[in-house]
Amino acid sequence: MFKIYRPISALLLVASLGSAWNAFASEGTIGETSEVNQQSGKVTGIVADDLGPVAGASVAVKGTSKGTITDSDGKFVLNGVKKGEIIQISFLGYTTQEIAYKGQENLDIKLVEDSQAIDEVVVTALGMKRSHKSLGYALTTIKGDEFTLAGKAANPLTSLYGKAAGVGIQSSAAGPTGGVNIKIRGAASLESSSKTRPLFVVDGVPIHDQESSMATRGYDPLNSFDYGAGINDINPEDIESMEILKGAKASVLYGSEGANGVVLITTKKGANTRGLGVTASFQYTVEQPVSYIDFQNEFGTGTSVYDELTGKLPDGTSMRRLGTSRFNFGPAFDGKPIMDIDGNIINYEAQPDNFMDFFRKCYSDNVNVAIAGGNEMGNMRVSYTNYKYQGILDNFEQKKNILSFSGKMNASKFATFEINSNIYNIVTQNRYPNIGGLVSYGINRDQPFSTLERLYKDDSGYKRNKEDLTMSSYASNIMDLLWHQRENRNVDDKFHMITSLKGKFDFHKNVFLVLQGGIDYTDIEYNQKARVIQAEPNVVGGKYSRKEERYVVQNYDAMLNFDKNFMKDRLNVLAFFGGGYRSNEDKSINVSTYGDMLYPDWYSLNNEGSWPGAGDKGKVRGMSRGSSFLYSLYGGVTLSLDERYYVEITGRNDWASTLPAGNNSYFYPGISFNWNFKDQIPIPQLQFGKIRMAWADAGRPASRYFANNVFSLGQIAETEASIVTPPSALFSGLLKPERKREYEIGMDLRFFDQNRLEFDFSYYTNNVYDQIMSVPLSSTSGYSEIRINAGNVHNYGYEIFLKGTPLVGKDFRWDVSFTAANQYAKVKKLYPGITQKLIGGGTGYKVVAEVGEPMGELLTYDYKKDEHGNRVVSSNGFYVLDYDAGFKKNSNINPSFIGGFNTSFYYKNFNINLGFDYKFGGALLSMSNYYLIGNGLSKESLPYRDEKHGGLAYYINEQNVKVPCEHNTTAPAGAKDNRVYHDGLILNGVKEDGSKNDIILSAYEYYSTFIHDMSADLQPDNIYKNDYIKFREIGISYTIPKRIVEKAKLQKVTLTATARNLFYLYKAIPNIDAESTLGTNSYEEYSFFPSTRSFGIGVSVSF
Repeated sequence: MFKIYRPISALLLVASLGSAWNAFASEGTIGETSEVNQQSGKVTGIVADDLGPVAGASVAVKGTSKGTITDSDGKFVLNGVKKGEIIQISFLGYTTQEIAYKGQENLDIKLVEDSQAIDEVVVTALGMKRSHKSLGYALTTIKGDEFTLAGKAANPLTSLYGKAAGVGIQSSAAGPTGGVNIKIRGAASLESSSKTRPLFVVDGVPIHDQESSMATRGYDPLNSFDYGAGINDINPEDIESMEILKGAKASVLYGSEGANGVVLITTKKGANTRGLGVTASFQYTVEQPVSYIDFQNEFGTGTSVYDELTGKLPDGTSMRRLGTSRFNFGPAFDGKPIMDIDGNIINYEAQPDNFMDFFRKCYSDNVNVAIAGGNEMGNMRVSYTNYKYQGILDNFEQKKNILSFSGKMNASKFATFEINSNIYNIVTQNRYPNIGGLVSYGINRDQPFSTLERLYKDDSGYKRNKEDLTMSSYASNIMDLLWHQRENRNVDDKFHMITSLKGKFDFHKNVFLVLQGGIDYTDIEYNQKARVIQAEPNVVGGKYSRKEERYVVQNYDAMLNFDKNFMKDRLNVLAFFGGGYRSNEDKSINVSTYGDMLYPDWYSLNNEGSWPGAGDKGKVRGMSRGSSFLYSLYGGVTLSLDERYYVEITGRNDWASTLPAGNNSYFYPGISFNWNFKDQIPIPQLQFGKIRMAWADAGRPASRYFANNVFSLGQIAETEASIVTPPSALFSGLLKPERKREYEIGMDLRFFDQNRLEFDFSYYTNNVYDQIMSVPLSSTSGYSEIRINAGNVHNYGYEIFLKGTPLVGKDFRWDVSFTAANQYAKVKKLYPGITQKLIGGGTGYKVVAEVGEPMGELLTYDYKKDEHGNRVVSSNGFYVLDYDAGFKKNSNINPSFIGGFNTSFYYKNFNINLGFDYKFGGALLSMSNYYLIGNGLSKESLPYRDEKHGGLAYYINEQNVKVPCEHNTTAPAGAKDNRVYHDGLILNGVKEDGSKNDIILSAYEYYSTFIHDMSADLQPDNIYKNDYIKFREIGISYTIPKRIVEKAKLQKVTLTATARNLFYLYKAIPNIDAESTLGTNSYEEYSFFPSTRSFGIGVSVSF
């Protein structure tokens, strides 16, 4: 349906390849050694440093377009040099050298390391390149090699853990193919539907990126998938650098879409290669499923140690059989014979691996080939990646084919053209489903997995009719999941293209124009094939559905630039003015069969056993579409005095289609100041010092259609009549963009030779005001809420980056880096008359923004207490929730501190990199823990089960009251079942009348209240702190000596061994991975899926 854009990228690529290769074809062979020709002005030479030849150094004639790049041996050939011209040699991290040409035949250049090494060029807003020392705001640069130090990650965001101060990363329960949550400076909103992810820009093109999750809680293996986000597709191996713009001033030029920060990704180019260079790499990775569940393996199914069920053997003999309860407070394992659910005899013993047996080791392999080349006329790079991943579930697979191309052509002295195109085809089958039902109903400790694996299909190959089996809910759920993973097919086929075209036109030596256009196009086709579950005597079940989605982001910019020095080069004025247009469009169409299929295994929309009746057509078809547009004008000026003082003023005005006419224009100003004070304040060993200050007023408009009255068209049930449903939310008509006013101050210090100690500190404070939010209305108005501008949230925090080189020698170097960030948000005001705004929640809890309190407070009902603070128990011995007092503060969902520690060791040709990260603060609602404890599965549920585990002895009298007794006594006459129980406990507290509590509970009765669906509301004790320190990754590499690889006509060979997600050094929450949330923007965990620990080996060859 949406294939029209797919051929466009191929045409652009072919055209660009032709242009690039035509440019390269005109250049001679590199490394010529003929005698210098005085008439032609031909110069040859070698550029080297203390370690030998330097490849990729720039050798150019100053003030002209004549230039070249050194080859892998540091050699260069420079043509057309005239006497008196200046030859300029430069390379990142070294002092630029200038040599007057007087007819020299050969130049041997020795590079000298820049003691400051701070004048590196970084990419800032709108793709503009700036010197790092000129920036007046915080910006973090992650170099491309940092994304592959510990192997090639499936998602580039997972390589950012602990590397960028103030950037929080959190994976989800959906594994490598699912979404990754990223927040810059704790971005949050008063409206739960508002996006808090940053804007991702790839080679100047803003891409489509969205929140993702496993839908809702519950068990729905056909519909609850986390499909990841747009950033998932980016190939880490193609990344040259990633710049993270954290503050409002840094991102103000991106307008409304940069309100949560901006992540700029620049892909690799061929600029640093002369001639053609080829690099091929291969990585093979094995992933192990890792479960943090600490099961108890002492007691089996049941609610009491005396529970016993019997079944019939084929000969009619009675025999005890496995229980069917979800609970595991049953008899202790004794190893004696017992009947399995299929009638076979097994030993009654714990099955410690019956959960992990469902999963398997998995693997991935990644093959990449890149060709790059360049000369005076331009450069190019083309890269192809083939990636295959086999997940820990049966038939869970992902395959990627990625083509990346970049080309630059110096068309003339006045015009330069660039193209960047990244094309992704990603096919994924049978993603992780949400297994909430498995969480809820437990994993019985006595049920062998092998039995379920054998029984999930009947002898005819169709789904087992479970009515002839007596089993637990766990067994039933596992059999359903086995059927889904092994027999059904859910496939999503994604085509994703990110392409940009850029032209630079030099009208004057001080004036140039940049024109840039780009498109991010995503086309996804979903096919769901649910196999029929029965073929005889009639077909039952089966489903075929098809859905297609298209997302198109188009972005066009024109920018006129001015760059000139004044006052004898003491004052530099850099100015620009431009305009842009951006559009976002999306469309989806879906259709499916209705009812049972007619014929098994024929997946066609025509294979329907029945047709939808009146009012049911919406169940088998659907369509949605939408679009939004943004027009912009922007400009700025940077003044630099003596390369010491910098002042930058920027502004942008947007006109957004998502706001009503009259309120859809808004202006974003920003200003920064930067003082490089090294030469003015004498500090021992200081190599560079900078103080920066910035202010900006940014913001964002409403989400699409949030500022409109949207009507829904549907059908009246059981009829053919259509109905138009009015919106439940009232639009005020005066909606305007919300704003963020931010102040930032920071310091950047570098000490000792080669900057062996670096320190960067930022402090920021901002107010997000005029927030766009929904406010409840009286039902008499006919609406449930009104959408208005209201609210003010104050955010502040600090960020620290510390880097050092404690040891350095001839063949050894040890580097360390540390990041830390703290962020705090306080709600200053909401709407008049409203002191609390609901952000999220569920039964018995809610997450709110409350005036005067931190953002993201988690509220629950507290326990009822007497005047002395003692908890009150009910007549049945349980704690009582104090509903009359309303919700009370329990904790907060936002972390207090995040950061990381990274260290690298270099010894000759060996390199070892280790990465650690941490997070402290922030609550997590762990449904897995609630059910693990409540169902009696985890070791936390062992206390009180018997005398050994601290249980009290009691018997149950004729009035069904538990009466305490001694463990070694027999039950008195009249005792229920004539038994003494040993699993009692008495909760600390008082009764309603104030007397001390003496009511005995059984272990089963106590722990079952942990279960969310068995108690009225969430218990306040069941909220977990989610602190952790994790050993995230390690990478070891060895580069084979050049003298060896040259014998094989190669330039470089590197061997690698890597590992990721190794283990937690500390983890506050038990039984689960601290990052196993439901999606990219979640504080709730509800999945038993194991995380994975990966080990990889790889080789990279250049020639």
